[in-house]
Amino acid sequence: MFGFYNMVLRINATQQSFDLKMIPDEVLARTLGGKGLATHLLLLHNAAGVDAMSPENHLVFTTGPVTGTPVWGSCRYGVYTKSPQTGYYSESYSGGTVAEYMARTGFDAVMIHGASDEPTWIEVSPEAAQFHPAGDLWGLDTYATEERIKAWIKENRPAASKCGVVVVGPAAENGVTFSVIENDCWRSAGRTGVGAVMGSKKIKAIAFWGNKTKELADSALVKEFAKSLSKRAKDDPGVKAYKSMGTPMMVDIMSRVGSFPTHYWHKGTADHREQI
Repeated sequence: MFGFYNMVLRINATQQSFDLKMIPDEVLARTLGGKGLATHLLLLHNAAGVDAMSPENHLVFTTGPVTGTPVWGSCRYGVYTKSPQTGYYSESYSGGTVAEYMARTGFDAVMIHGASDEPTWIEVSPEAAQFHPAGDLWGLDTYATEERIKAWIKENRPAASKCGVVVVGPAAENGVTFSVIENDCWRSAGRTGVGAVMGSKKIKAIAFWGNKTKELADSALVKEFAKSLSKRAKDDPGVKAYKSMGTPMMVDIMSRVGSFPTHYWHKGTADHREQI
């Protein structure tokens, strides 16, 4: 199907094995990849009542159909699982460069279940996953871990030269339920404790690299749309405000309309918003 690879990489962290599973066109047409596909996979594979920190809880990484294309704003990936904080369905997102490297692997989703006996980092490349010991990385912060793995890929994978890496730090290793998954040093999939789930599987990091490209229905039209969207974004006052003030500007705006997440959505306003 255009915009997809029709393929999910399924990783068994316990056995340190993997297999590839075709995704039917009708599933992709119904879910449109990304969150929809990940939700579909979790519904299929996560048993009702599964413990979020157990090996049976699946951890799913996905990108959408425009990831890896010139379309402005397509540089985000999603992480989906059962949250150790809420006990419910969990979604978290991050930007940076990793989504593009994920898209180059040739997979629409990477789904992980099980748990390794020892600290491990996983290398995902076209048609394969390789497992590497991470005992020397366990306990390191996310910056040092990402730096070391990128250096290893550069030295040992001439075909790759560069890669995208998602990592967890000591908080996730020790089961802190609000721990995050980091990439590009300061980008974070920060919601719902996805880092804790990755840490519970003894997975310190995942590196993505490849040279795959998606088949598009009309490449010229996509480029034309991307150019138009980029111009609209450049001139948009909201985008300009984000560039100058960042996301903190949303605290007051969202509080005024009652949609600022406070006490994990128990409230929609924060009385102390002036201090944030």
